[in-house]
Amino acid sequence: MQPQDFAQKWRTLAPKLTERAAYQEHWRDLCALLGEPTPSSDLTGEDYAFEKHVKKAGTGETGFADVFKRDHFIVEYKAQGKSLGKALQQALLYARELGNPPLLIVSDLTTIEIHSNFTGSSPRAIRITLDDIERDAPVGGDLTALSALRACFRDPGRLDPRQLRERVTQDATAKIGEVAQALNLRGIPQAQAAHFLMRVVFAMFAEDVGLLPRGLLTRVLKRAREYPDRSQGYFQDLFTAMQHGGEFWGEDVRHFNGGLFDDQAALGITREDADALLAAATLDWANVEPAIFGTLFENSLDAGTRSKRGAHYTAVRDILRLTEPVVMTPLRREWADVKAQADALAGKRGGKTAALEVVQAFHVRLSGMTVLDPSCGSGNFLVVALGQLLDLEQEVRSLGAELGAGPFAMPPLLHPRNLRGIEIEPFAHELASVSVWIAFFQWKAAHGGEWETPVLQRLNTIEQRDALLNPNGTEAAWPAAEFIIGNPPFLGEKRQRSSLGDAYVDQLRLAYKGRVPPTSDLVGYWVEKARTAIDAGRTRRAGLVTTNSLRQPKSLPVLRRVTETGAIFDAWADLPWVQDGAAVRVSIFSFDDGTEAHRAVHHLEGEGTPQEKTHSLEVPTIHADLTAGADLGRAQPLPENAGRSFQGVKLVGPFDLDAATAHSLLTHSNPDGVSNADVVKPYLDGDDVNQRRKDRWVIDFGTLERAEAERYVTPFALVEEKVRPFRQNTRRESTRLRWWRYGEARPAMRTALAPLSRFIVTSEVAKHRIFAWAQPGTVPSGSLVVIAADDDFTFGVLSSRLHALWALRRGQTLEDRPRYTPTTCFDTFPFPHPTTAQKAEVEKWARHLNTVREELLTSDSTATLTGLYNALAALRANRDAAHPVYGLLVAQERLDAAVAAAYGWEWPLGEDSVLARLLALNAERAGA
Repeated sequence: MQPQDFAQKWRTLAPKLTERAAYQEHWRDLCALLGEPTPSSDLTGEDYAFEKHVKKAGTGETGFADVFKRDHFIVEYKAQGKSLGKALQQALLYARELGNPPLLIVSDLTTIEIHSNFTGSSPRAIRITLDDIERDAPVGGDLTALSALRACFRDPGRLDPRQLRERVTQDATAKIGEVAQALNLRGIPQAQAAHFLMRVVFAMFAEDVGLLPRGLLTRVLKRAREYPDRSQGYFQDLFTAMQHGGEFWGEDVRHFNGGLFDDQAALGITREDADALLAAATLDWANVEPAIFGTLFENSLDAGTRSKRGAHYTAVRDILRLTEPVVMTPLRREWADVKAQADALAGKRGGKTAALEVVQAFHVRLSGMTVLDPSCGSGNFLVVALGQLLDLEQEVRSLGAELGAGPFAMPPLLHPRNLRGIEIEPFAHELASVSVWIAFFQWKAAHGGEWETPVLQRLNTIEQRDALLNPNGTEAAWPAAEFIIGNPPFLGEKRQRSSLGDAYVDQLRLAYKGRVPPTSDLVGYWVEKARTAIDAGRTRRAGLVTTNSLRQPKSLPVLRRVTETGAIFDAWADLPWVQDGAAVRVSIFSFDDGTEAHRAVHHLEGEGTPQEKTHSLEVPTIHADLTAGADLGRAQPLPENAGRSFQGVKLVGPFDLDAATAHSLLTHSNPDGVSNADVVKPYLDGDDVNQRRKDRWVIDFGTLERAEAERYVTPFALVEEKVRPFRQNTRRESTRLRWWRYGEARPAMRTALAPLSRFIVTSEVAKHRIFAWAQPGTVPSGSLVVIAADDDFTFGVLSSRLHALWALRRGQTLEDRPRYTPTTCFDTFPFPHPTTAQKAEVEKWARHLNTVREELLTSDSTATLTGLYNALAALRANRDAAHPVYGLLVAQERLDAAVAAAYGWEWPLGEDSVLARLLALNAERAGA
């Protein structure tokens, strides 16, 4: 069918036919027009059907969705002239029972409306008339009428408003940023420029959603471009009208007010400013994405405003990882119970009235719900939560209408006032309120809501203040809220004083003494306050995005307190993240007082893929380190391991030498007869272990006093010339005064290594946990962990999969790479106590493993240990005996089996079993 034929047919038939008589033929014609199959192609009717049977939850009745396509859409028809709003209400009532498809489509045979139903996004409606179909007219963004209809069948995600809105928002905020920077260059303070531009931006949005007369702001901007010297007066008059309501340039203007328009203050602009603002005004501000608008707008003005406190942008998908389990899951459970109760009542004679009362009671309960973001930034968490809550309220009101409630019996009750926020930065605080209002108005525009008077109201529930401390240094109070969500600032212990000041950090640590360790990341204070709110009964559930360093020993007591007074019920322990352009890892977790029975841990599979596959595991308990299974966070250092593992030296200055200089120094003599070989030594770092060894050298005076060091004349002169000036501004006195020694010379390590014929090293941060041998006299850098042992048995146990599993779980991470720390990985590890035969078997395979590796590295000058272990990981899935590293795979597997036998365990064992047994051994030996 051609577009012209379709349009002509239904212009003629629509006025004559009822919905029941026409809708299936209309849909078949639409499918013919688009080249798509009809429901008859699905013989079972399970995934694509006319008259899809569905129970009307809460009404005691069953219904039939006019057209249903699983994971795509629900379609509801009305006869021409009937309310499409009622058709949408019907579709919403069916949506939850039919898997909540992403699109809801309604039609009266001459008009088709496509309503987005994507989780966590402000709704979008695309209206398509017969004229639009006939001409294949543009209907929004890069969509035409036919491409939008085809997307319903082939690619519903293309209609996800976030795709369009993110582009619009990025373009819009970039243009506003140009004007902001121009105003700043003319000497206008940033806060003043930002406030003015926020008013202009909101006026653009108001114009595009119908809150201001269409084209009014564009007329003002064009006039300002023509007469820049009068521009300030034009804006003042417009803002005065918006402040009180009234007439402006022959148009009636609504009463806005609400803090944003509490006075008429305005700025003058230049012709160039006006051009930029006019370009911005041509964009569809009704399609701005409020969940990212605030952050992008803020960054367009000054990217550094919040980064100094460790603040950062959060993607909608990550916000949903908190709003879903923390806020929506318990509310939807309550709603499911209400629907079941209403359903039981409605099935009885005269029971609809009682069923309606149950639904109305839940509606009132929902209207009293509160959500707090105690580090709300520019409001993106609050925006996403508000959209989800409004969708739930719409579902409740739709069921109320089905049960007979009139339009005034269940009016909308949820409002931005249900949201609570705390934000210290003045501009971000103001942006949060504006973002929330934009989200609220977008939702109302898409659902046909009425506009209130005044349009804006001051949101005193979003406070501008410090969330942690009062001005007098005491702990700040948070408002009571049923749910707490947010993304508090990340700021490690070492950066806190330089970013926040010594006085603030001292007050903070005093106020939270005994509750948050001073070594904790700043984000830990928000976790503790949320825990306290739950423990005191002021809050029901909480969920936060934190740096994943919170799971590490220096911050772990914060999470330990959470599990002692309640429970973590949902956790993403390790997610990729971008902060200030750098790849980092975060943890996202939700917790309560322990009443939530459903607990799950999640991780990503195939990171970076469009579908972002997620693996979720239901578990009985989530530990403080956000893992399930054995609680390795409780492992204790073992006396038998004490004094055997060390961090390598930290130079703190240019002690390094190129190979030519080093070899030359080794030939120099000294007046006292000492050899420079005593202090000119090979230098080893993580790359030397994992990649290829480089000929690197350093001057190393160890723990020598100055008089002894001076006996090595030329090396000492070089250090005095290069290192001494470098050390003059060092804060640490001992480092400044003893400039010829390393910043961390590790005397205990030197003592432990002195009698050994060789020692073991591993790179502190590495993709694979690889141990290697180092020779006496080599200086290990701070990027290495040193094990003071020269026996094959220790080397073999450390190189086994059993120790690798322990180290991976007990270690930390740097960006996305595992980190091996002596205190957590080595000191806590229970080595086996083998028989003589078992010990010999481990030693045999340890030597063989090392020999195979050396042969592979020697045979290929480009090979590296990292490359070998990359190949080894791939070979485990495809055991190709012809592969060059197959022998390494066999050696590793035999070593693993020998180490397991030394423990007296069968092999192979699953990861959880290995860790549980090692933890039990740790507890036994620590107790002993």
